[in-house]
Amino acid sequence: MATLSAVSAALLFLLLLALQCNLPVDARIVGVDILLDPKDLAKTGDLRNTIETIKQIGQALVGCGVKESSHLRKHVLSNRTVTCNDGSPAGYYMRKSKGSKRWVIFLEGGWYCFNQRSCDTRWTKMRNLMSSAHWPDTRLGEGMLSADPEENPAYWNANVVFIPYCSSDSWSGTKPAATKSDWAFMGSLIIQEVIKNLLTDGLQHGRKLLLVGSSAGGTGVILNLDRVADFVRPQNPRLDVRGFTDSGWFLDNEPFKAVDCTDAHLCSPIEAVKLGLNYWHGLVPDRCKLQYSDEPWRCYFGYRVYTSMRAPLFVFQWLYDEAQMAADNVGAPVTKEQWDYIHSMGNQLKATFENVSAVFAASCLSHIVLTKKEWQFVEIDGVTLPQALECWMSSNHEHNHHRHHRNHNQFDVLISTDIMVSDEANVTTRSKSRLAKQQRRQERQRRKRLHKKNGKGRQQKRAALFEDDEDFDHRWRLHNSKCRHRLIDRCSWPQCNQACPKLRNPFTGEEMDFIDLLKSFGLDMTSVANALGMDVALLNNMDHDQLLQLLAEYTK
Repeated sequence: MATLSAVSAALLFLLLLALQCNLPVDARIVGVDILLDPKDLAKTGDLRNTIETIKQIGQALVGCGVKESSHLRKHVLSNRTVTCNDGSPAGYYMRKSKGSKRWVIFLEGGWYCFNQRSCDTRWTKMRNLMSSAHWPDTRLGEGMLSADPEENPAYWNANVVFIPYCSSDSWSGTKPAATKSDWAFMGSLIIQEVIKNLLTDGLQHGRKLLLVGSSAGGTGVILNLDRVADFVRPQNPRLDVRGFTDSGWFLDNEPFKAVDCTDAHLCSPIEAVKLGLNYWHGLVPDRCKLQYSDEPWRCYFGYRVYTSMRAPLFVFQWLYDEAQMAADNVGAPVTKEQWDYIHSMGNQLKATFENVSAVFAASCLSHIVLTKKEWQFVEIDGVTLPQALECWMSSNHEHNHHRHHRNHNQFDVLISTDIMVSDEANVTTRSKSRLAKQQRRQERQRRKRLHKKNGKGRQQKRAALFEDDEDFDHRWRLHNSKCRHRLIDRCSWPQCNQACPKLRNPFTGEEMDFIDLLKSFGLDMTSVANALGMDVALLNNMDHDQLLQLLAEYTK
């Protein structure tokens, strides 16, 4: 008996190591199915089987989490016809982690160009985003790509692939250069070729693949996720493919101030992608293209594509994204008109999350997060971004569309908004809300009938409900811990979340708060005091968080 207890203790220790190495709980090790569940293993009480299990888990743990190097090393695509803008060979950087079955593939961001003039200007100012000629042999990942477990507690020991952005097309182009003097736009093809290479370098044995991207890379995730999932399925049908878009969920709204598209950073997103789609020979998701057959450019905007996506997607977006504000030409909010526009933009963005099942939207003025060391400290209602992501990743059989997951209503912040954006601006959400209430009422009545019919104990009642009911199954089996992966800030003004990244003075680079930033752009406190009917001295001595809330309330 003592021998069995000692062996059981050794088994428990190995199980803890297995969990640390993120081996799946239904791992197939050395051709034998093993359930890494101490409760199930304890039931056997068979010393011989237990020792055999220890051997098998030990073999799987050999080298687990041991990285070849903390740096990512450069690899050039084997297909040299797929190139960067200037014809130089495209490629990727990789850091492998022996024994790990998890893969993170990151798409770099960096805006775009959409005609000869804007691309020539980009070549002059941002040549590193159009050519591989000066790529270093190694790169050091930061944030979610870091090999440091303190900086990246969830993915430090995953296989990490970084694909540099050198196609200037939001990862959608399929256009080779017609002549040596022309630009090539092959972003979508670059992703495809990288996946091909990886499928002969370990990905064919992977269990989880997270396609991640920031800014234009985030848009690239949305555009390519389903295609990647379809591409890998024949060679690795057990691979769970999901996407994570960081700051790539843009609005196709009307800008605050329309300008000519002479500068890619000031051109409205609508005009830019209209021009770019044709210039790049852009490839958008097939199902979205069918939905917007007359306006395929709509498929560059996340909330338009999301309704037709099959692979699960996690959305991270700052509610006051600096890139969106720059494209909308709104500038720093020092007038009531600017404040009104920014608040409207934030509300429109919240409205697009109505049916998104996995979202983290903080009320901050910033852009991108995943490649920053501070990514692990961003939080909403006490839940950090890594915690929300891990909650979502650990749930099997996740799919998109929030209203299909009625359990989220119990634990998550629900956003009520008046209107959607752009050409859907006249469609209110009230009818949808009434329909949702009616559906929930019908579901409660159906569950009561099933409970009466199956009166043989709580477990049997649940089992009866699981049958032919994927949504209820999701609620009971995947969210017993009540972890949350749908979080949207309640407060409605920029920087109201105390976990927001610190702002910096654009002229000096010094750290400052939002009110100081507004003053540097010309916020007149005397005019504000007169408008609010307050003493200017009282206003100047007010706590800046209170003043910001007061300004936000005044502009409503």
